[in-house]
Amino acid sequence: MPKRIRNNYALAPIFAFAMIVAGSNAFAGGLLSVEFDPAKFPNPTLIDNQYWPLLPGNTARTFTYVGEADDECAINEISVTPGDHKSFANPPYSLVTAQVVLDQAWVVELGENEDCNAETATSDDDLDELTYDWYAQDMNQNIWYMGEASRDFGEPCPSLDDVPLGTPRGAWPDDDLFLECTGGSWEAGEPGQEEGEIIGEPGIVVPGDYPTGGKKIKPGTFYMQEVAEGAEDMAKILRINASLSVEDGVLPGVYEECRKVKEWNPFEPGASVEQKWYCTGGNGLVLIKGIGGGPTESEVLMRVTP
Repeated sequence: MPKRIRNNYALAPIFAFAMIVAGSNAFAGGLLSVEFDPAKFPNPTLIDNQYWPLLPGNTARTFTYVGEADDECAINEISVTPGDHKSFANPPYSLVTAQVVLDQAWVVELGENEDCNAETATSDDDLDELTYDWYAQDMNQNIWYMGEASRDFGEPCPSLDDVPLGTPRGAWPDDDLFLECTGGSWEAGEPGQEEGEIIGEPGIVVPGDYPTGGKKIKPGTFYMQEVAEGAEDMAKILRINASLSVEDGVLPGVYEECRKVKEWNPFEPGASVEQKWYCTGGNGLVLIKGIGGGPTESEVLMRVTP
């Protein structure tokens, strides 16, 4: 789930509080450098990293996140279906198959006395962004982000009724609109216009506990999540072994063994930054909190199905 900031959702009506207990370690970890080696992907579509188990078995899963502010409700669904795979054209990435993950985000205007929760009705008119993300997991349980096919909605981008999914570039009203509304799309190894230029290189979106097979990952460790044209996101582990307590109407309880992670784009000074809590126990990413640098958003995990 790449860094995504839309609006200012405070979440106050949805959960009472999220309390973070500091992890036991506070030493610097340094840059995480892992070589992409196709030989280290024996089963790339098995995404069972304990901090983000998107597809731990042969069962479809959907994660629903919700945030609310004023009269708007943000709903984000991440859906994973076994057998929905993506292949790549350019070596060495052509030797690895990725799992396709559908990420849909809606912003719903609430009427009087309407609640914002996982059951809030959505429609195509409320769709804010739709993305097919591609992930592959290596033998050390690092989840690699291999690219995405994304589509934005809302002014000036057309609705699905006007321009259906899969409409080729030449069938859009004009090239500029196509580039603006699908500009976040990229693919691992995709060549650029210049000879030898590569538009996108994969990064690690969630590392394993032992990302290189040697030393355990530490607080202070930072890493590239993606290196693509216009999208070079980074992450830094702030705490390990943190606890997260969530109450009131979400998936309530105390989550132990959580990683607190900061995610940002270093090439966009002043842009919004996210903090995320990845927790063991089967639910993975439990809380996303926007902090500073412009419009912020917070979303909490409300439901996991099945």
